[in-house]
Amino acid sequence: MEKKLDISKFRKLLLAEKERLQAERGEIVEKTEDASDYDYYDAADSAGEISEYSKDFAIEENVRDMLQRIDEALRKIEDGTYGVCDRCHNPIHPNRLRAIPYATLCIECQERMER
Repeated sequence: MEKKLDISKFRKLLLAEKERLQAERGEIVEKTEDASDYDYYDAADSAGEISEYSKDFAIEENVRDMLQRIDEALRKIEDGTYGVCDRCHNPIHPNRLRAIPYATLCIECQERMER
């Protein structure tokens, strides 16, 4: 028999991850703002900086997406729907939530969606 979800544990986990991601995002934003203060005259240096900026932008976009997922999971905790699959409305297995605390689909629905 499955144990009831310890919602407070998942809330703490989500809040800690949110804090970590916000700090990471802040570092990336600061880094890219600092980089824009420089003038590059060497084409090779400029190309390298553009590549680094593109990489940082992609990471920042991923972090922003993760923060949105975490905020959605926290909202679901508040409205009592955390741990319920968005598709089939069955419970999401606690092991899946431990691995991906912002999961919105059970494993079966996730696998069906990926096919």
